[in-house]
Amino acid sequence: MNTLLETKFLQAINICQSLAEWKSKPTDLTFQAIELFCEVAQSPSHFLCLAKNYSQETQLASQAVYEYATTADNWRVDCELGFGVKDHCTILNFFLNIYTHDFHYFTGNFNTPEQIIELLQDWKQVANI
Repeated sequence: MNTLLETKFLQAINICQSLAEWKSKPTDLTFQAIELFCEVAQSPSHFLCLAKNYSQETQLASQAVYEYATTADNWRVDCELGFGVKDHCTILNFFLNIYTHDFHYFTGNFNTPEQIIELLQDWKQVANI
């Protein structure tokens, strides 16, 4: 297993889990986690393996993202991706629930995993995971 990818994956998980401390406050941590997940997802097989190996951690992170998204306004984040934090949470939820398929959509911008995959492919050339 690539230890650099694992480190980045765990950093993204930790950022997601830290969102529980940011309820009702704007932050760009959502974008930081998305960038890390995108780096790892450049190697879909590694991403899927890490998601499986760290399933307990990803579920805790998913819960923190859910709690943050449901208390946040859709604040715009000054980043190259654009969108608001609720949109970012939808993307994070996709990454965190790749195995469970228990996807939550926090705005109307993304309503299917396919829309998120298309965005990630166009933006970061992430392969279909």
